[in-house]
Amino acid sequence: MAASAGYFAIGFRSIQVIQVRLRKADYKPPLDRASKIPRQNAGYRVTDGNIAAVDFGTTSVSIAFITKGDEKVTTFTLDREDQSTRVPNAVLLKKEDNGKMKVEAFGSIARKKFTSMRSSEHHTHVYFERIKMLMRREKAVDRDTAVESFSGEKYYLVEVIAFILKYLRDLLIDHFSCTVKPLKTTDFDWVITVPAIWDARGKRMMREAAYM
Repeated sequence: MAASAGYFAIGFRSIQVIQVRLRKADYKPPLDRASKIPRQNAGYRVTDGNIAAVDFGTTSVSIAFITKGDEKVTTFTLDREDQSTRVPNAVLLKKEDNGKMKVEAFGSIARKKFTSMRSSEHHTHVYFERIKMLMRREKAVDRDTAVESFSGEKYYLVEVIAFILKYLRDLLIDHFSCTVKPLKTTDFDWVITVPAIWDARGKRMMREAAYM
């Protein structure tokens, strides 16, 4: 022990010796005494090992996935014609007779179909491209935000994004329906990338679209 100017210092080993002497006979280290937290109540999500991620970019889109037992992530082929795993963020919707709409084409195929479409077909189709860029330009983004199609018609943004996400989801699930062990939508944990520059409103919009 050393003393100087009203302060004293004790070596680390001396502190350990003093602590041991002051301990009760039934002392147990804190980590051994504390009860372990059950895994299901640990405060974090436990996945089954199947994860699908949608990279919803300003100009392009891609999907990646990993299933239980896989050693690496696989990027899904979205365009069978040129074997592309990343395609333009473009969607062509078709108006059906019952008043509903469905995705007729997506990516570069949607772009090709729209540019080669006859004028007489425009009233039955709606084309959008670069959805996320349109969304970022909006000052206030909520479920009532509208975006304009290439033909000049306006639609709710959240619904347009929902069409795209549902199409991508169904595309991936259709792929797994033909595998040895078919997987359903609920067998996956889904992730959608959101740029850091987006505010909370943009994130809420994307989350709501994913649940539609």
